[in-house]
Amino acid sequence: MFRGVIKPLGIVLGGILCVHLSVFAAETDTKKSSPPAKKAKAAPKTETNEPKKEETKAAKQETTAAKQEDSSKKVVATVNGENITQKEVDKIFKRFGNQIGEDQIPAVTKQILDGLITQKILLQFIKDNKIEASQAEVDAELNKIREDVKVNPALKDKTLEEVLESHGGSIDDMKKDIIISLSLEKYFGKGLDDQKVKAYFEQNKAAYDGTEVKASHVLIDTRQMKTDAELSQAKEKINKIKAEVDAGKDFAEAAKQYSDCPSKERGGDLGFIKRKGQVVEPFAAKAFELKAGEVSAPIKTNFGYHIIKVTEIKKGTDVNFDDIKADVKQDMMSESASILLLQLKQNAKIDIKV
Repeated sequence: MFRGVIKPLGIVLGGILCVHLSVFAAETDTKKSSPPAKKAKAAPKTETNEPKKEETKAAKQETTAAKQEDSSKKVVATVNGENITQKEVDKIFKRFGNQIGEDQIPAVTKQILDGLITQKILLQFIKDNKIEASQAEVDAELNKIREDVKVNPALKDKTLEEVLESHGGSIDDMKKDIIISLSLEKYFGKGLDDQKVKAYFEQNKAAYDGTEVKASHVLIDTRQMKTDAELSQAKEKINKIKAEVDAGKDFAEAAKQYSDCPSKERGGDLGFIKRKGQVVEPFAAKAFELKAGEVSAPIKTNFGYHIIKVTEIKKGTDVNFDDIKADVKQDMMSESASILLLQLKQNAKIDIKV
């Protein structure tokens, strides 16, 4: 399948959508283990008062349930006119249980909402372009996954449904991911012949032959910056740092003095990195353009502004294109999907209401 899209969506969405039942189970156990209340002798309760208390309690429970239902119907975002509700966000969030701290809740909630927006945008694109995978194709992919589950020793005697449920997912969630994956694979795979795939491989050999570079950086973190003025100051700061390095300032000293990354304690040293999968793409792309000892111009990533220095290059080994052709093709489609998603988000009418 199209791992460039299905993998992140499967983890962020399909892999964690669930109904969290442990709370109900805990409540049941508590009720079973609680001793019956003793009656107070000094003020015995009359039979006429007991029904009233029960009625009041029931009324409160109904009111609470009604409020929760209303809250779950609340629209937290719209994507090109289609709603995303609080219920959808809550359904995913409950998967985490007590695994996240209170201070992490806003960031996790944002990530969940971003994932739902991404899913909505891609499903809309697939529908609008009439490229949706057929039911037969989806069923065939599901059957492949079922067979993988059967032969996995760690999942012995478990069905796919049971595995998904234990990880907070469901078949319906997985089907959405499969539809996105197969549909985009079909869309981007058209016209992607061996010649084009081979040309991409030749241009990006370092991503496949195991080449690594030892990189250091100075980071000016912009993730908490809200205004253009703040971002402008950050850009100006990184430019000044680059000028100091160009004028002879030791790069490691510059990192210790200015960087917002924990690596500053090591003079900005990040160790050896591979071309793909370890650091964000703009950073990796720039690092692998550099020669040993060379310092980059400032670049921007989702973390902020960086300057990068490569201190060592560890060459990889020869790799046969035919052995990894399928992987190269997947990478090409993944890159195309990332570009498409960025364009779709830029052109979409997204209204986040929380």
